[in-house]
Amino acid sequence: MAKSSNGYLILGCSIGSIAISIAVFLVGFSQIAEIDVQGNAIFSGNSGSVEVESYRSYSVFVNSDYNCDDVEVSIYIEDGMDTWEYFYGECDSFLNEDGWTYVGYFNSDFDGSLNVDANRQIAIIDDMTYADEGGLAVLISIPFCCCGLIGLVVAIMMLVKGKDNSNSPKIFVIDSVSPVDELNEVGTGERPVWWENEEIED
Repeated sequence: MAKSSNGYLILGCSIGSIAISIAVFLVGFSQIAEIDVQGNAIFSGNSGSVEVESYRSYSVFVNSDYNCDDVEVSIYIEDGMDTWEYFYGECDSFLNEDGWTYVGYFNSDFDGSLNVDANRQIAIIDDMTYADEGGLAVLISIPFCCCGLIGLVVAIMMLVKGKDNSNSPKIFVIDSVSPVDELNEVGTGERPVWWENEEIED
């Protein structure tokens, strides 16, 4: 009975945890889907330079009037006679934002500026914007969901085990020793003297 009660308690908490994680995920995802690219852009144009920070990732967009394949972008730094390209072209419609087409990304390994050249006007945003706009909520929802799923499995196992135990047959053992035998003296097998005296008087 106790196992069943605990099982139902864990089941309720697990379902609640999963429901909360889904709600938090949907809120965070809706915020990410509504990012204002133009308002959060650290660079907008088709040539110039963009300020970057070390160990940061940046996403590049073009106006949705253009297809991803129509855009040529170069984000680079010149070191003497050498040119180091940082931009990675990537067409992924899932990352498109309202009015903007995702065309790729780049990572920085230093604090400073990078040169930008493109055949279309582009916008660059710091990927930390996603965390500020709802990405953090999406990440928080993941452990809540995992805990809920684990609790759900544990609760089901407890409820099933408790049900099996309640349906198992009960075996009762009845001691067949008579009251007279219980009065026998320990180790002698003889009746006590007071018992024999009562039988003589009768």
